[in-house]
Amino acid sequence: MNIQEQLQHDYKTAMRDKDKLRVEVLRMALAALKNAQIALVKDAFDSATKQAPAGTDAEAAIAIDRAMPLSEAAMQATIAREVKQRHDAAALYRQGHREDLASQEEAEAAILEPYLPRQLTPDELRPLLAEAIAAVGGRSLADMGKVMPAVMQQFKGRADGRVISQLVRELLGQ
Repeated sequence: MNIQEQLQHDYKTAMRDKDKLRVEVLRMALAALKNAQIALVKDAFDSATKQAPAGTDAEAAIAIDRAMPLSEAAMQATIAREVKQRHDAAALYRQGHREDLASQEEAEAAILEPYLPRQLTPDELRPLLAEAIAAVGGRSLADMGKVMPAVMQQFKGRADGRVISQLVRELLGQ
């Protein structure tokens, strides 16, 4: 069962249980996945239009599957973006001394987090980053620009970018 199917199943269950917050959050997540799928189809159509021969009716000549499914990685990225938005909003609400809204955003993020793979902790990440830095050949903070793209690609979706950046800076500074 992929993420979208699991979300739909949990959405129906939450509706039956009359869990208003969960229904609202899952509905927003499903809408975000739908929007990502629409963007995928649009990008496929745009790239096909650019490749269509000149002088033809491009829209008639292009056959795009409008029900093109999102990949599992794209679904995870979309849900991760939703969780990140909620954490960022909670931080801003806390800066504005609105604990009530911050706690609501954190509760929404907590509902979505189980749909993502488990994030690596800084203690788990530190030795893996040290290996990756050694493989790239990073020796000092001047190599940060060379190290970060490789490390971010390797740990994308498995750890938060801010934590990775902080640990890489710490490891290169030693």
